[in-house]
Amino acid sequence: MTVACDHSGALNGEARYLREAGQLRLVLVCDACGAECAELERIGYRPDARCVDGRLAELTGRELGLSEPTIARVRLAALLCDVGRDQIPLEILNKQGPLNNQEWAQIRRQPELGAALLSDVSFDDIREWIRCHHERPDGRGYPRGLVGDQIPLEARIVAVTDAYTAMTSDRPYRAARNHQDACGELRCCAGSQFDAAVVQAFLCVTARRDQRRALATPDSDPGRRRCPPGPYGTSSPAKRSISRPSCQPSPPTSRS
Repeated sequence: MTVACDHSGALNGEARYLREAGQLRLVLVCDACGAECAELERIGYRPDARCVDGRLAELTGRELGLSEPTIARVRLAALLCDVGRDQIPLEILNKQGPLNNQEWAQIRRQPELGAALLSDVSFDDIREWIRCHHERPDGRGYPRGLVGDQIPLEARIVAVTDAYTAMTSDRPYRAARNHQDACGELRCCAGSQFDAAVVQAFLCVTARRDQRRALATPDSDPGRRRCPPGPYGTSSPAKRSISRPSCQPSPPTSRS
C-alpha cells in the first residue's frame, strides 16, 4: 500500500525559470517527495550564462568536500546570484564607456537588491551568500567590507564561478575573454580578490573537464599534464573577490 506524502517534513526554497515570461518562480518544495507545496513569488530575470555558473559552482563545492545538500544550495545560489541586476537601469549595465561614481554606486547595490528579493525564510542561507558574493578576503569588497573567513565559503565559491562566467561572456562594453585568460586572472587575484583554496579547486575542476574533452578528441596529447582527482584539500586557505583585467582593488569589476 502506497502512503501519500503529507508534506509535513522539511521544505526547501527552489527556483523555476519561466523562459517565455522572463521570470523566476520561487517555490517551496517538499524534501521528502519533491512536490511543489507553494509559490512564494515571481521575479523578473534575464538568465544570461548562469547555467555555466551553476554547474561549475556544483563541481567546485564537491571538490572542496561540501555535503551534497550544501552543494545543491550553492548551485542554486550561483544561478540566482545576479537576480538583483534586473533592478539596475539597463543604460548603466549596457553603457559603452566608463561608469561615473554615481553609476558605480548603483552597481554596488546589486548584492543587497538580490538578497532582498529572496525574502522567504527558506532562502535564508542563499540570501546571505548572495549578499556576500562581491565581498573580498582583503576587505575591499562590498557591500560590507568583510574580511577573510567572515565571508561564507559558499559565497566565496559563487564569487569565483560568477567572475569566471562574467569574464568569459560578451558584454556591451567589452568582448569575452578566453578560458586561459580568465583562469590566469583568477590565479593573479587568488589571495586578495578571491579565496585561493576556492580558485585552486576551481582550476582543478576545469582542468579535469578539459582533459575529458581532450580524451574525446582523436588527436589529444597523451602527455598533457593532469590535475589529480578530487576531493580537493591540499591548498592553504586564503581569500576572494570579482573579475577585472588586473588585481587592482577598486572599483567593482563587473556590471552583471
